[in-house]
Amino acid sequence: MKNFSVVVFLCILLYVCTISCENQENSSNRQVYNPSRRVTLSSFHPQEGRIAEKMLLDGDNFGSDPSIIRVYFNDKPASVLSSTGGRIYALCPRMPGDECVISVVVGNDSVVYDEKFTYHVSVSVSTVAGNGIETFRAGNLADAQLRPSHLTVDNENNIFVALRQNVPQRGLARINEGENVMIPLLLDGTLITPNALCVDRNTGIIYIPCESGREIFYTMDPREGWAPRRRSFTWRNLNGNALPSNSWKHSMGFCYLEGYEGIYTRFFDGQIVRIDPRTYEADIISMSPNGTCVGVTFHPLRPELLYIAGRSGGMSQGIYVFDVRNPDDPPRRLNPAGRGHRDGDISVALFDNPWQIYFDPYGYLYIADADNHCIRRMRPDNFVETVVGIPGTAGWRDGGRDEALFDAPMGVGVDKDGTVYVADWNNNRIRKLAME
Repeated sequence: MKNFSVVVFLCILLYVCTISCENQENSSNRQVYNPSRRVTLSSFHPQEGRIAEKMLLDGDNFGSDPSIIRVYFNDKPASVLSSTGGRIYALCPRMPGDECVISVVVGNDSVVYDEKFTYHVSVSVSTVAGNGIETFRAGNLADAQLRPSHLTVDNENNIFVALRQNVPQRGLARINEGENVMIPLLLDGTLITPNALCVDRNTGIIYIPCESGREIFYTMDPREGWAPRRRSFTWRNLNGNALPSNSWKHSMGFCYLEGYEGIYTRFFDGQIVRIDPRTYEADIISMSPNGTCVGVTFHPLRPELLYIAGRSGGMSQGIYVFDVRNPDDPPRRLNPAGRGHRDGDISVALFDNPWQIYFDPYGYLYIADADNHCIRRMRPDNFVETVVGIPGTAGWRDGGRDEALFDAPMGVGVDKDGTVYVADWNNNRIRKLAME
């Protein structure tokens, strides 16, 4: 028994010594960030990838405490998992941009890699509501039927849809995926012909342009259960311009720029109009060529810039930009005249009946390119690309970027997180683009 106790004691002593040595070794290998030395970068791997790509960032003087290390892909923070002092292990964030500058921040040091990381977007298209039949039917989304023309999405992920099919199917509806429901808000084609609607993200109020009367539009306030209310604005300042000769207001957008806040719309005759959301007084702030423009939207990072998509007349097949601070400068066309499908810089890009347009929170402009049966987008560097859909091929199919098909998509909206929703007109469906 005595010998056994001695053996047990020696085993415990050996184990303690082993653990102590390992701790001392780990302690000696632990590198601490030295604020008196500069953080330097050498290389990173891989050079391209997708969301959650495992990244190895090499350099020196990172320290081995990941809690003090910040890594950014453009302005998107990456998850930092560990560091050896000379190598950081991180995960690529979601949709940081197509070309990414990778920066590392430790203490007061902020350094940037010379090379850029190429981010590859993965797109998957699914159907939210609709089964191909245009006759409206409310209820759970699996059984819902509709013919959607335009849409917008609020901060609570409610999808508000404009319905332009024949009376009495014309009106407005709300879709909520979490609640698994589509609810009619107004179905009366004798009162309203809704066009491309928008949301004020600060109040949640939905604004709907219509063709029922020159000064008529509709609002839906969440505090009132989104009950549609018929509104009428009054003219305050024409700035020497003639009043519109018809009632065609095809789209609305909301501006948050201080001093210029309000609802903006454009008439077929070319008048660009600002409506005060408190008094419903309207000013004609500028003129543009006549024609149908179903898309107006404001740049989220440059709130002074109003973008307009033209379908016909003097603005046919054009993407325009207008600075609301400089009303004497008319909207400027960004792409050449003509219709077709061509990606590339906006200065050479071609479209075929662009309808509703909408920005995501990061400055990407999404375009429902109806007669090309595609969803296009203009990146912050003004490069136009086809996100999903096969140019010139109409059809219905969910799936990835190389599989999904659309048939005359007329509406596009983006939620606060960047998820894109599409009103797929001829397919009688609401589609969703999951982009990573």
